[in-house]
Amino acid sequence: MFSALLALFISATQAQSPQAVSAYVERYKAIAIEEMKAYGIPASVTLAQGIHESGCGYSKLALNSNNHFGIKCHEEWCGQTYHHDDDQPQECFRVYNCPEESFRDHSEFLKTRSRYSTLFTLERGDYRAWARGLKAAGYATNPKYPEIIIKLIEDYNLSQYDKLVGQTVIVAKVEPKDNAEIQMIKQSLIQSQAATTKVSVPVSEIKTSTPVDRCLDFSKYTAEEKIINGTKALVYKKEVPIAFIAQKYNVTVQQLYSFNDMLPNEKFKDNELIYVESKKQESQYYQYEVSDGETMRDISQKFGIKLSELIIRNGIIGGCEPVAGEIIVLRGKREFPLKFRVTGKIYPSKTSAETTPLPDLKMHKVSTCETLYSISKQYNIPLDTLKRINGLIDEDLKIGQTLIVTL
Repeated sequence: MFSALLALFISATQAQSPQAVSAYVERYKAIAIEEMKAYGIPASVTLAQGIHESGCGYSKLALNSNNHFGIKCHEEWCGQTYHHDDDQPQECFRVYNCPEESFRDHSEFLKTRSRYSTLFTLERGDYRAWARGLKAAGYATNPKYPEIIIKLIEDYNLSQYDKLVGQTVIVAKVEPKDNAEIQMIKQSLIQSQAATTKVSVPVSEIKTSTPVDRCLDFSKYTAEEKIINGTKALVYKKEVPIAFIAQKYNVTVQQLYSFNDMLPNEKFKDNELIYVESKKQESQYYQYEVSDGETMRDISQKFGIKLSELIIRNGIIGGCEPVAGEIIVLRGKREFPLKFRVTGKIYPSKTSAETTPLPDLKMHKVSTCETLYSISKQYNIPLDTLKRINGLIDEDLKIGQTLIVTL
C-alpha cells in the first residue's frame, strides 16, 4: 500500500490509484452527503473535487494544512495560513484543524460567493452541469477541469451518493498512518518539487505529527451533555466537526441547524449550547428579563424554547430584538404589553430606548422585610397570580428586585 501511495505522490501527474480513491471515498462520503443536505452541492462533485485537489488526501497541501480543496486565503480569512506553490510561487492557503472543516469551508465558499450562485439553480443530480459550471465560474484554471471531475464521478460511481438523503451512511474505519510513513511521504513530495521548482522546504519545517492524524477518529470524543427544559443539548467544541455530532446523535446536519434556529451558512460558536433534538414550545418558567446585548435566539437557547414560539408568544415582529430590561414571556399567554418598543436595533440601556407610555403598568421594588405575600396584599393581587406574571417558581425575593404588580 505504501509503495502505491509513494508512486502516487512522486508522479508528475499525481494520478490516483483505485485503492487510494476508494479509501478516500469511504473516509469522506458521509461528510460529503451531509454537506449536500445542508448546502445543496452534489456529494459526487464534492468527493471528486476532494480526490482531485488533494491527491486522495495525500498532497503536500492536504497533509500540512488539511486543505482538501485548494482554497486560498483571500482577504476575509483570519485563520492560520500555509504558503505553497500553485499558479504563483508561495501562494497563501487556508489551514484547517481537520479535513472535515475543509469540507464545510468548501461548501460555504461556494454558497456565499455570487459568482457561484447559478450553480445552485441546477438540479442536484446533474453533476455534469455542476462540473462545467465550476469551471465557467472560475473555480479552476485547468481547461480540462470539468472532464477530470466528470470522469472521476463516472469511473467510481460517485453519483450514487447524490441520492442518499435521509439514509444512514456507514463510514469505513481508517487506521492512521504512523509518523515514519507520513515523514517518508512528505520527503518524497519535497524531492519531487525540488526537481521541478527552485523552491524547497527543509524537512525540519514540516510537522511530524500533522492535524490530519488527530482528526481521523472522533470515536473517543465525549460531549458535555445537558438536559435543558427536558431537551438534550451539548456544549459545542469548535474542533469537532458538526457532521460528526450529527452522526453521533443520529440526526442530519440540516436538523442540527433547524433545532438551533440557525441558517446553514452560520457557524456555531465555541462553548455554545447545541440542541440535538427539537426544543420545546414553552418553559417551566414564566418570564425572563433581557440583559444587555441578548437576542431572542440567545433566550431561546438558554431556556430550550423554539425561537418561533418565543417570538409569537411575545408579539415580536420578525427581525426585531427586545431592549435590555424588557420582560419576555416564556410560557402561557402574555398578560401585559411589552414595556419597551421592540425595534430592529439593540439599545445600550433602557433610557436610550423609545418607550411606549404604559400608565397602567405598575412596578414595585422590593425593600427590606417585604415578602411576596405582603406585596400581594398591598396591591390586592392573588399570590399565585403575582408569582405567575413575574415568572417566580417560589416565594423567595431579593432586596431591590423589581416586580410587576398590575394585571
